[in-house]
Amino acid sequence: MDILFFIGGIIAGVINTLAGNGSALTVSLLLFGGLDGAAANASNRIGVITQTITGIFSLKKTSRRNYLFLKGKNLILPTFLGSASGGLIGSQISAETMEWSLAFVMTGMLVTLFWKKDRWKGFSESSRNLNSFKSGILFFLIGFYGGYVQMGIGVLMLSVLVLADKWSLRDANVIKLLMAAVLAVPAGLIYIYNDLIVWKPALILAFGSSIGAWFGARYIVRIPKAQRYVRWLLILVVSGGAIQAIYKAIV
Repeated sequence: MDILFFIGGIIAGVINTLAGNGSALTVSLLLFGGLDGAAANASNRIGVITQTITGIFSLKKTSRRNYLFLKGKNLILPTFLGSASGGLIGSQISAETMEWSLAFVMTGMLVTLFWKKDRWKGFSESSRNLNSFKSGILFFLIGFYGGYVQMGIGVLMLSVLVLADKWSLRDANVIKLLMAAVLAVPAGLIYIYNDLIVWKPALILAFGSSIGAWFGARYIVRIPKAQRYVRWLLILVVSGGAIQAIYKAIV
């Protein structure tokens, strides 16, 4: 089982760097390994923290990267506060409640990927479509959900950045990496404090996820031609996550 955790972590790290919802894979592996829903959700946080931080530091230092990080700075505080709030609630809920939450949100995310499909292939527009207040509210809500459940936050962030704020998928991925790291830390610390982590599988997944995140951020995320395939990767992983979540909620 340990080798499956390691390989699954690598794949999830690449998926999360390119798109999001790698947690659909890692949480599934943790559940398959015998953890209940609450423990799987909590243990997954360690890998999320390590891979997002690795992904950020693995991005090549370019003027475009610096520009995108600067544009994302106003989203840091609402994302952090949302994550802390969601983590406090998520650390207290039952596994059944979490599974129904996953079923609802994952199905909704799948719908967004078929809405305005041409926008996922577009370029960044020169002016932002959302003002700071609207962006802050949306990222607070994403942070809250991420602190509460985590699975699919990358897809939610990309949906806002691409569909609502008119960034290209390539640029949105860079901003998403920064916000995912901001989101991961407070919620992760809350789950650690509440002693919900099963450490052995969590650390194996974290090691694999960090390798995958490094490879994805260093060699794949900045390839222009990769953009056309990312949407289909999103559809694939979100479909799998939605089916799993619905099944777990019903059974």
